[in-house]
Amino acid sequence: MSSKVEKIESDTVGGVRLNGWEITSCHMPILNNTAIEQYADSLGFNVPEMIFGNNYLLVRSLSSDAKLEFRALDALKLVDTSPESSKAVQVSIAQGWTETSKRNRSDITDVIKPFDWTLSTKYKGSTTLRFQPSDRGIDYAKLMVREEIHFYDENVLYEDDLGDNGTSQLSYKVRVMPSGFFVLLRFFLRVDGVLFRIYDTRVYHEFGSDCILREFSTREAAFEDVRRQVPKKKHDDEDLSLLNNIAFVDSVMKNPTVESEIAML
Repeated sequence: MSSKVEKIESDTVGGVRLNGWEITSCHMPILNNTAIEQYADSLGFNVPEMIFGNNYLLVRSLSSDAKLEFRALDALKLVDTSPESSKAVQVSIAQGWTETSKRNRSDITDVIKPFDWTLSTKYKGSTTLRFQPSDRGIDYAKLMVREEIHFYDENVLYEDDLGDNGTSQLSYKVRVMPSGFFVLLRFFLRVDGVLFRIYDTRVYHEFGSDCILREFSTREAAFEDVRRQVPKKKHDDEDLSLLNNIAFVDSVMKNPTVESEIAML
């Protein structure tokens, strides 16, 4: 393996090339109204309030067609639009919120499909690779070994406050070390008074190996179950701001369902 590290830096794109791979991350502004209308027309439902449609993470081999990328539009294509989808998570304001959302976005006039108003997606990335189920998981002990970080970034693909009723967010983090690269794509959902949901996609490649490993995990918990994990302060007050802290919610939601996959290079 070559030890040469080539940095990629511009106003909107950062990344690195090393060991036959190029990893780049793009940061762009929120879509304008015209682009939002195009997205809504394409998808058939109201897109998130904050959609960073030009943001992306791209991981590609420099010696083959192997490619893995993460983009908002591809993720939103997996939002459920079945006839019962809008009832998957029931809260008292759900129907009112979707109707109000339509009225408030007068630039979007052709939205007729029912859809999962929480914007939940089980998107695992867009790829040319063929992943297959595997018993081989990611070696997290290896990831805990201290190494130089050649490139690190985190970025949001879309976010919505569900009409002041919670948070729906899709984001990613990427870390590139001398030994390999690691990606975490996370869908996070908080519906106040109802539930929390986390869908995680983790991707790992050890440089010099002949495969890429991917794990997809799902967790869901009742809102009150997570709230009970909030530490008590003086006079039995709760720091409920922790319920807005994704790292805290992640730390108390245990026992994920995990699917492991492998793609040969």
